[in-house]
Amino acid sequence: MTSDQQSLWSRIQGLVIFGWIVALIRLLLEVVAPEQSMYFGVYWMMPLAYLYYGMTRKWDDLPWSRVALSIVAVAFLVWFLPNAVSYNIAAFSGWEHGRFSPDTYPAFIARDSGITTILNGLMVSVVTGVGGSAWSIVWSTLLIWLPGHFRRRKLQTA
Repeated sequence: MTSDQQSLWSRIQGLVIFGWIVALIRLLLEVVAPEQSMYFGVYWMMPLAYLYYGMTRKWDDLPWSRVALSIVAVAFLVWFLPNAVSYNIAAFSGWEHGRFSPDTYPAFIARDSGITTILNGLMVSVVTGVGGSAWSIVWSTLLIWLPGHFRRRKLQTA
């Protein structure tokens, strides 16, 4: 890494903190207004953050591969980790409403011990992490990389 390149964390820090705030609000909504919580979450809010990054040209200097790898890191930190915490809190608290209902959240492994309950929550988190990665790569390509690519291309032809 040359001195003019930012570290990965400095590039994704704003997205991660925004995502954590959204995830925390979603978890709090699960407690106080579970029927409303489905209308708020990282799947709906992160594209707004990607739009902001695209409009402010924060990642215009990055090739698509670096944007995609950065977004995978964001997805791990914003989807996998918060969901690992949320689904385990829900399982140990006995929550069976909203996204934690047995119809929406099937047990991959019988939850007959603490470790299997944790493993079950981690498995759901892996699935949401993969889904969040795919979702985020599509949206970040459309809202961050593509506008930057067209701006760079326009500058090269001018």
